[in-house]
Amino acid sequence: MPQKKPLLSVIPLLTITIAITSVAYGSTLAKTVSAAPVAATASAVSVTAATASVTANGIPTVVQSTCMACHGMQGIAADGGMFPNLAGQWRPYLLRQLDHFKTHIRADPQSPIMWGMVAPLTPAQILQVADYFSAQKPASGHVYDPELVAEGKKLYFGGLPNRQMPACMACHGATLAGLPPYFPRLAGQKRTYVIHQLTYFKSGQRVATHKGIMQYVASRLDPKQITALAAYIRSR
Repeated sequence: MPQKKPLLSVIPLLTITIAITSVAYGSTLAKTVSAAPVAATASAVSVTAATASVTANGIPTVVQSTCMACHGMQGIAADGGMFPNLAGQWRPYLLRQLDHFKTHIRADPQSPIMWGMVAPLTPAQILQVADYFSAQKPASGHVYDPELVAEGKKLYFGGLPNRQMPACMACHGATLAGLPPYFPRLAGQKRTYVIHQLTYFKSGQRVATHKGIMQYVASRLDPKQITALAAYIRSR
């Protein structure tokens, strides 16, 4: 009887294949995933202007009233917090995550906070949030520990061949800009947030990712390696 090929041997190839596919068909994929949250509210275009209002400065009212307390007015969260930077994140990815929060598909330990924030938002407001934050200037990098950053850089570009873990750059790119819609921008992201999310992926508490890639990758990392990756990501 023919033997099945072990999952470990195909994960790196699968990851690279997905990354190449995302590059080749990025526009189509982005439209497809963007349509998911919009489909939940196909009437978004007909929603009254009152539900998608803006302030005198042109900032969506929903951002000022709901989002800025945790993520900052321009999508850059306060240092040391558990909340992620949203500035410059891909619009399709933001829409996908907001939809997953609204439907409770994303259910890691921190998600209930977002469940409550997203629950009352209209389709038009969700689109506003994604459009606004994706258009903001991304956070700049900061190096806190050069040695830890160097260790994280090796993991990001080299992976862990002895543990069959592909390099992070295969999906998130050499510049950490990501590949929409599945693979988010990582550059400049908060260390605490990255550590939390990788830990949730590792424990299986966060599961809503494309093909289960992040659960697999995080399962190969130990806490020190997770911290090193977070330090490198924050440095970019």
